[in-house]
Amino acid sequence: MAKVGDILERLAMLMPLDLAEDYDNVGLLAGSREREVSAVMCALDLNTYVIAEAEAHAAQLIVTHHPILFRGRKNLCEDDPEGRLLARLVRSGASLIAMHTNYDNARDGVNDALAARLGLRDVTVLENGMRMGEIDGMNLDALAGHVQARLGGVVRRYGSVDMPVKRVAVMGGSGGSYAPIAIDACADVFITGEIGYHSALDAWDRKMGVLEAGHAATELPAVHHLAGKLRKLGMDIDVFESGYQPFV
Repeated sequence: MAKVGDILERLAMLMPLDLAEDYDNVGLLAGSREREVSAVMCALDLNTYVIAEAEAHAAQLIVTHHPILFRGRKNLCEDDPEGRLLARLVRSGASLIAMHTNYDNARDGVNDALAARLGLRDVTVLENGMRMGEIDGMNLDALAGHVQARLGGVVRRYGSVDMPVKRVAVMGGSGGSYAPIAIDACADVFITGEIGYHSALDAWDRKMGVLEAGHAATELPAVHHLAGKLRKLGMDIDVFESGYQPFV
C-alpha cells in the first residue's frame, strides 16, 4: 500500500517543491510520511467541509492547492479559525499535502488546466507561469459568456463588448499584477481570477480587454487536473474530488 511519503515524492517529481515562491508553504503540512494511504481527497482549500468529505470517503490524505499555516503559530488553541481547523484536521487523522505556487509554476500546471477548460488552442508559456492560446469566432462579450459557462461564478468584464478576440492569456487566482506580461505578449484579452480596478482600466487603456472570473473559479479546474495526476501515478489508491465550491 502507498504511504504519504511515497505520494509526496511522486507529486514533487511533477511539481518540484523548489518551484514554490519564497513566501509559500508547500509539501507535507500535517500528518506522517509513514501513514498508509488507500484513498486521497483533492480540494482547492482545506476547510471543515473538505475534512468531512475526506472522512466520508475514508481518505487518509488530503491534497489541496492552497496551503494553511502561512504564518508561524505559537499554539494550537481553538479560539481562532485556523486553530479550530488545525485541531479538526488532527482529530480526523488525515494527513495534508499542499501544492500551491509550485503547481502554479510547474509544467502542465494550474494555468494549463485553466487553458484546457476554456478550450484554448496552440497554448504557449509566458513568464511567471502565464499561458496564452487562441480561440476563434468570439468578441469580448461572447468570450465572457463562454468563460462563465465553463467556470461558473461571475465574470466582470473590462473592455468593449464587440472587440474581436483571438489571443487569450490566462492566469488563475490573483494574477492581476501580471497583466503587463499579457500586454507585452500582445494578448487581446487577459483572463484571471482577481485584478485591481485601476490595473484593469490601465490594461484596457493599452487596448487589452480583461475578464475577472474569480479566484476560486479560475483555479478549480486545477483540482480536477491534480486528481488526474494522482490517478496516473500507478499507485493502488482511490482518488476523490471535493464537491465544495466557495461561490454560487
